[in-house]
Amino acid sequence: MRVIGYTRLSRASREESTSIVRQREIIRKTCDAREFELVEIVEDVDVSATRSRLDRPGLNEVRRRIAAGEADAVMVWRLDRLVRSVVDVGVLLDDGLQIISATENLDTTSIMGRAMIEILQVFASMEAKTIGIRVSASQAHLRQIGRWPGGVRPYGYRSVLHPDGVGRALEPDPDESAIVRRMADEVLGGSSVYAVAQRLNIEGIAPRRSATWSPTSIQRILRSDSALGRVKINGELLRDDVGLPVTAWTPLLALSEVERLREITDWTPTPGRSAETKEGLRKRATRLLSGLLACPGCGGPLVVKSRKGSTGKPIYACQAAARGQVCSRGVAVECERVEGEVTRQFLAVVGTFGVVEARSSIREVAGLAGVEEAIRDTTERLRTADADLPVLFERLMLQRAERERLAALPTEPVVEMVDTGETFAEAWAREDITGRRRVLRTSGVEINLAPAARRGYWDPTRVTLDFAAQERAAAEREH
Repeated sequence: MRVIGYTRLSRASREESTSIVRQREIIRKTCDAREFELVEIVEDVDVSATRSRLDRPGLNEVRRRIAAGEADAVMVWRLDRLVRSVVDVGVLLDDGLQIISATENLDTTSIMGRAMIEILQVFASMEAKTIGIRVSASQAHLRQIGRWPGGVRPYGYRSVLHPDGVGRALEPDPDESAIVRRMADEVLGGSSVYAVAQRLNIEGIAPRRSATWSPTSIQRILRSDSALGRVKINGELLRDDVGLPVTAWTPLLALSEVERLREITDWTPTPGRSAETKEGLRKRATRLLSGLLACPGCGGPLVVKSRKGSTGKPIYACQAAARGQVCSRGVAVECERVEGEVTRQFLAVVGTFGVVEARSSIREVAGLAGVEEAIRDTTERLRTADADLPVLFERLMLQRAERERLAALPTEPVVEMVDTGETFAEAWAREDITGRRRVLRTSGVEINLAPAARRGYWDPTRVTLDFAAQERAAAEREH
């Protein structure tokens, strides 16, 4: 009989008795003893039969070669190396796959062997489910006592030995946590998530488990409870007796920052969104100077219009007539021309200057934001059909008492001038239209457009930039 050997080793079983080398040795010796022709031994390493089921590279090759007539049966060290599910073993047998176990009295080439293999597979399936329950319970217990149970680490953290010497813990990874901090600062500073992803990709800063960043992956990190050092057990946040989320690891971001980031990057569909599609398209098509240019004739805002005649290029145009007003010197100028001149003059003056941003905030009392969040969560739980009302009411009273205590403590307004570390030219080069508009607005420059000397004639000197307009306006208000 021609036989193909099959070996498998999952991440969870690396004992010497189940090693690939040991499995291969037993299969070879069994084939020699039973005078079988061993065609080849195919292996799957670091593959779980419970998770991958029958979709495994090595097993797929075995099934293909037996179906092609290259061998008559597959031999395994034990049946659980091949399958862990009653359904899966049934699929293989129905497909005509003959199975031989090297260490068990199982051989489906006989009627009795086929019956025995089906009975034993029931027990193998039960054991696999029992292992899964034990692993889940163990992971939940480790999280409750402040240990890291393993698995995929949240981005921004690394696994280290727990300070008491028993088990593992998480701490901020210096490199990854710095990237999370940068993401948060840029989004809070006005950049779009898309622009942040583009900049990271251009700079060659890749995520841990992918080649490039996507807006969705950045949103997920900035909105996550992991960034707050929190852990979940069976999908629920681990909480203390008052119902406040437990901070198991050093947070990467402050709660007030994450709440603000969740507002900024909110992707929850809102009622009427489909009816606002056209408005959304109009906003995405906003030009660099939309809302920043005034008509020299009437002082009204110039708006972007698509021009079907002439060059067909969009223009900034006076809309006095549409507003029922009269403008004696209404203008219409090609967007690209005036935008190009504004960009040239702006960067010629401030391109080498460093960008400094004023950030005003209220320094929150430590823990107050967390209590507010817990109150909202408890209130939501009270609305559910299966709510444990006595427990939740008691928790809500405790949370409100804690909020009153913290709210009575003084807060201090904070205004900081933050050097972004970039020049205006660098910021301009990396930003999209939205970012460039923000750079113009925060610079305080006033853009003036003079009427054309004659119709259809473009003169760049019509555009002037006034960098002192805000200072003069402030001085006039003081007097």
